[in-house]
Amino acid sequence: MGNQKLKCPLCNPQNENIIFQNSFLRVIIVDEIPGYIRIITQKHIKEFSELSDEEVIKLTLLTKNIEKIMLNTLNPDKINIAALGNMVPHLHIHIIPRFINDPWWPGATFCEKKREYEYKITQNKIDTLIKQIKKLNDK
Repeated sequence: MGNQKLKCPLCNPQNENIIFQNSFLRVIIVDEIPGYIRIITQKHIKEFSELSDEEVIKLTLLTKNIEKIMLNTLNPDKINIAALGNMVPHLHIHIIPRFINDPWWPGATFCEKKREYEYKITQNKIDTLIKQIKKLNDK
């Protein structure tokens, strides 16, 4: 595992936009899509089943609460929540606001774009999203 950890981009992050972090995880905002949030475990683990029951509860509730904030703040048509790990085998959760006619709709954001799309999410809404998510640290 030591060698994997040295090569892991989530164990050795570069230029992350961290909203908050603690000993268990960090929450970042990803620039690719306005409002796209990623939760990353601090420990290099590959699978959800490697978490303790307490960690599962914390991660699940955090994901749910971020989704609620995202729904209320950004008003997306749908939220995608994913934990794939095929490309980067380090447990992380994607929480992605989706809009009808966004570049990938109705497909996954990991697929090829189907069209161009101008997001109508203001910086004020992103700032509000970040502020609300910060309040979830250690809840």
